[in-house]
Amino acid sequence: MLYKIGDFSKKCGVSVKTLRYYDEINLFKPVDIDLFTGYRYYSENQLDDIKVILMLKDASFSLEEIKKYWNNFDDNIMLNKKKELFKEIENMQDKIREIDYLRSNIIKGKIILNNKNKDNNIKIKKL
Repeated sequence: MLYKIGDFSKKCGVSVKTLRYYDEINLFKPVDIDLFTGYRYYSENQLDDIKVILMLKDASFSLEEIKKYWNNFDDNIMLNKKKELFKEIENMQDKIREIDYLRSNIIKGKIILNNKNKDNNIKIKKL
């Protein structure tokens, strides 16, 4: 069974605009395009593919990465993405520590840096 783009959009929860964009960038193509009307048609079999794309996006893969690895995903690619995400977590934890340090130095609405109270684990970026 083939679905027009609007019906497929409702079935998979992806906007028509997004489906058109995925087609434009050659990430996710309809199985058929009517030459006279230009209507895009998608098959039931494509539902799993769009679900995989959405899951990969949720896992922080860019559309470019999804397109690049679409037929070549392996464990190393997944492990590398996992490492990237752990690095992002570390960076966020550094930012949280920085906020905590700054919070501890608020005096009468102003942040006053006191070097003798400064936590040595906080990395202050040079301006």
